[in-house]
Amino acid sequence: MRPATTVVLLRDSPKGPEVLLTVRPKGLRFMGGAVVFPGGAVAPADLDERWEQVSTRSRSDAAAALDDSDEAAALGAFVCCLREAFEEVGLVLAAGPVSELKRSDADDSGKFLKRCLELGIVLDTAALQPAGRSVTPPGSPVRFDARFFVARAPRGWEPQPNPKEVEGCFWMTPAAALEALAAGEMIMAPPTIEMLQQLLGFAELDTILAGARAGALAHLDGPLRAQLAPLVAVVLAPNPGVMTGPGTNTYIVGSGPTCVIDPAVDQRDYLDAVLDLAGEVTSILVTHRHPDHVGGASALAERTGASVRAFGGHPAGAAKVDPLEDGQVVEAGGTRLTAIHAPGHTSDHLCFMLDEGNSLFAGDNVLGEGTAVIAPPDGDMSAYITSLKRLRRLDLGRIYPGHFRPIEDGPGALDRYLAHRAQRQAAILEAVGDPSDVDDIVSRVYTDTPAHLHPVAAYQVRAHLQLLEEEGRVARVGRVEAGKDVWIRNGR
Repeated sequence: MRPATTVVLLRDSPKGPEVLLTVRPKGLRFMGGAVVFPGGAVAPADLDERWEQVSTRSRSDAAAALDDSDEAAALGAFVCCLREAFEEVGLVLAAGPVSELKRSDADDSGKFLKRCLELGIVLDTAALQPAGRSVTPPGSPVRFDARFFVARAPRGWEPQPNPKEVEGCFWMTPAAALEALAAGEMIMAPPTIEMLQQLLGFAELDTILAGARAGALAHLDGPLRAQLAPLVAVVLAPNPGVMTGPGTNTYIVGSGPTCVIDPAVDQRDYLDAVLDLAGEVTSILVTHRHPDHVGGASALAERTGASVRAFGGHPAGAAKVDPLEDGQVVEAGGTRLTAIHAPGHTSDHLCFMLDEGNSLFAGDNVLGEGTAVIAPPDGDMSAYITSLKRLRRLDLGRIYPGHFRPIEDGPGALDRYLAHRAQRQAAILEAVGDPSDVDDIVSRVYTDTPAHLHPVAAYQVRAHLQLLEEEGRVARVGRVEAGKDVWIRNGR
């Protein structure tokens, strides 16, 4: 995990406190197109001990404020927050000849410290109030341990977005931002939504800052819930992990009666949150039978009387199933969902196409961050690639994945998935030695993947090798030990 910081920048307005939001460039690997607060990763130069000379907080003060025994890391978080805010939106909270600073001084090379020391500029790190912490869950391709801070914007100040860092920025009240999210006008990740929901409880900026000082900006009680579009809401299941990211997205579709997609766990406060949003439930839809997508299906069916719909007739978890076939339509209040059999992640995998906006509930075939895991024997790479190509031929808008945030550009996401799988297959074929087992290939191909995720990468390698074997490009020649196949490239 990389340490990172985020500043929730606020100003007073006749409508109440407003917060500055930025839009990340769509082409970024991580959180592309999402609406976020300004911020970024802590750089080694942010930890330099000389920052104490040009900071209104000392290292020990910073450590006490963050309850962190690492004083260098603590002050570095405050410094990073102000440096990134200057680089992204032109905010300078500092005393001294700040007009002499340039945006290019605020990169992560150490130039920012050098210029502050030269000019006698003192960063107002005391203006930042700690407001929580968010750790990107396991399973994400990029992980951050992000500190949140709140701060008051200088009177009359307006942001000047850096096009290299943000596509644009705007002021909104937290309520208006959440209304725009509910209208389907924005994409946000759970930490951003949660912070905006916390700010709803404050009518004045001064009380927000006082609340932060008192530690009142704590996490919300119960599971995160949010309206994502007029006919789509989500409850984030409390099952984070390596394979589930921040948790399973349970979607509520329609305006009454509703459909619930993928009730993940049998936990009372989570199911209460689902039912609070859903009201009358007419159908419970299952994208596939992995435990993190069906764990609450039986309990929700018992509480609602709704039927559980999935591909094929065998139970979904402990729930009896009313089978769904490819192309079959399910009515949801105000709209319709069409079932699409899209095997690959699992043999029984369904996606659901929503008439409203041509949105796709993709289950685990497409994720909001990273790529889907294809784990043989039920996972099949050939079937998966065929399914991705079929989905790409649809007139798609937004994708609602089983994990992580929604994706605005559905066709673009599928193009990236197909290109990624082609690149991985070529790399895996090239890595097959004379001979090689799966562990050998993982170590050669997944050099950018942390070691603790190599067992997950091994599933992908096996799936690609099986596809290459079907194509006649590799062959199994034996085993070095039980369960470990050895492979060679054909023609060697």
